Amino acid sequence: MASSRRDGSNDADFALETPFRHAPRPLCGDPIAVIAHVFYPEILPLLLEKLANINREADLFISTDTEEKKLRLAQETRDWAKGSVEIRVVPNRGRDIAAKFIGFRDVYDRYDLFLHLHTKRSPHGGAALARWRDYLVDTLVGSPRIVDSILTLFDDPRMGVVFPQHLFELRGVLNWGYDYDLVRGLMKRMGVAIDKNLVLEFPSGSMFWGRSAAFRPLLALGLDFADFPEESGAVDGTLAHAVERVLLMVAESAGYEWLKVARRDLYPMPQSVLPVHRPEDVGAHRLKVFRPCLASVDDSPRPQEKGIVETRPLLSYPSRNARPRLNLLTPTVNPDQTFGGVSTALHVFDGLAAALGDGWDCRIVSTDADIGPEAYEKFAGYDPTPYAASLDHGRRLLVDAFQREGGRLDLRATDMFVATAWWTAILARGLERDRARFFGGALPFVYVIQDDEPYFQGRGARSALAASTYRHPRETIAVINSEELFGAMNERYGFSESYCLPYRMNAEISAALRAAPRERLMLVYGRPHVARNGFELICDAIFRWQQRDPIRASRWRIVFLGEEFPASQLYPLQNAVVAGKVDLARYADYLSRASIGVSLMLSPHPSYPPLEMAEAGLLTITNDFEGRSLRQRFDDIVCVEAPEPLALADAIESAVERMEPVIGRLTPRRERVSPKMDASALFDAARLAERLRGAASAVTGAAPPDA
Repeated sequence: MASSRRDGSNDADFALETPFRHAPRPLCGDPIAVIAHVFYPEILPLLLEKLANINREADLFISTDTEEKKLRLAQETRDWAKGSVEIRVVPNRGRDIAAKFIGFRDVYDRYDLFLHLHTKRSPHGGAALARWRDYLVDTLVGSPRIVDSILTLFDDPRMGVVFPQHLFELRGVLNWGYDYDLVRGLMKRMGVAIDKNLVLEFPSGSMFWGRSAAFRPLLALGLDFADFPEESGAVDGTLAHAVERVLLMVAESAGYEWLKVARRDLYPMPQSVLPVHRPEDVGAHRLKVFRPCLASVDDSPRPQEKGIVETRPLLSYPSRNARPRLNLLTPTVNPDQTFGGVSTALHVFDGLAAALGDGWDCRIVSTDADIGPEAYEKFAGYDPTPYAASLDHGRRLLVDAFQREGGRLDLRATDMFVATAWWTAILARGLERDRARFFGGALPFVYVIQDDEPYFQGRGARSALAASTYRHPRETIAVINSEELFGAMNERYGFSESYCLPYRMNAEISAALRAAPRERLMLVYGRPHVARNGFELICDAIFRWQQRDPIRASRWRIVFLGEEFPASQLYPLQNAVVAGKVDLARYADYLSRASIGVSLMLSPHPSYPPLEMAEAGLLTITNDFEGRSLRQRFDDIVCVEAPEPLALADAIESAVERMEPVIGRLTPRRERVSPKMDASALFDAARLAERLRGAASAVTGAAPPDA
């Protein structure tokens, strides 16, 4: 038996109180189809008494299983004055579910709204379920104000289903039962993939108000009475039970929502019954009542995520805000953690946001680090926002999503994502799948690719996941950092749409460079915790050089930049200090005075430090990698073909000999030579912004009517 996946305990499972406490006045007065399966004719008078509470034209469509019962029902309904009456005899298969959806399949095309009822008896439940039918009927049509309250909810064009809160006596046994495989098969036929990590919710007892358009995917399956087994009294595991459990999923897959209602006098947990004092209360209460069935419910770490914590999913919640929005998923926004990759992603995001203009909202989501005070100060133009479902009214939001537990990210019909780092690409694709389930259509995401990241991980799960993010070319707009990486990534992965971010020295660094005498100063881009920078190789090479040429080496100071780490990790190097991550002004000062730079990059991306060092006039030592060489940019850059300690030590010794004669002299900046590229391949924020506008417009046209 499949277990239940319910989102919240009993006291956190909310419903709107009916009748509303204000005077509801439904805007639409179109006729309603009341579709009722009457297996027990003696109960019809009770239903008719309650149906008299409908304050508009209501046509009755009644099904039963014998001609004898049909005659009796015709007598019972002869005085129905609110509309027409049609009675059909249907096979005794599929209980009320088949009768209503198959026996009256043609009716739904003629009515916008309908009400499903039946003469329910539950002999298998004993005394505990004896009041189930009356509870459902009284909750749906128990008074004229109850009916008007519910019909007011359908003034919202995205409202698809309104149904009663579960009978309290049933709450402990609500589950998939033996129906999960049948449910999964039905949803697959409707083009929707599901799993058990979803909210299990359905109109237990199969009585509810509905909008016909919300059930078109189910009606379009062409189910027939022959698909249902002959009636045998089964209490679970039949197609009828499965259809009951897919009803809300079907509505959501068609782009509609649902709400539950309850009467305070009939439901014993008043704290979960939310009063509606005014129309605006419905929007606020929706955040508690509507728990999408097609959204994941479980935010606890799965076994693999305990080892790869970055991939913890971001749960989502469908927003009613129709404004398009650009989102950046970034590991951090904290200044002390913002290295080149994050800075570049922020630069791309800011450029796109500016090009999109005031018609678009913006949101930055920090996925891997709590946002600190300095970051909030830096992003003062953004409103700090919790990782939680909300009314989603903000224009510029900064979300701390590091602590995932219990939260959800508001998701709009036109939310588009910018990802950087492979795990944020996984998160972006997951959110796009959610968005497509909620609203329909397909949107690409912008992937700011700063390196071929599987190289960073070693062969294993992480490298496989990183590589997987490049294998969805139709979903991806790749923005690739540097001409060298652009060529390598397109050759390897064949993106259908990609743009290059050409190397340019940071404007602040460039402005801060000054003419200064060159010193016996060697800058090393050394990050012990970033394997691709070859920290150990560089240290070993410097040690070997110092041992070979101790007198000359003793005159040179060595400064390690890029990351804070204990100076003890440099032992036994001489004259070496750790400057760590410095601000741009101080970095420019080092570049103005140093004579030699050492920066390795064991991946297709050249990284910016060796390019900045070379352009600033330093004799720079770096490495070739799989055909990539920086000699095409700077003729005198030293590119070690095999970056092993002996070869690096030789390069350092040779560079020192070359630079000794210029110590104390001014040396000019070097002219940068950029690899030739087609102008159409260069990143242009305005052009890409227009592409995003077009994609958003296309998906808006594919979605159901906006609220």
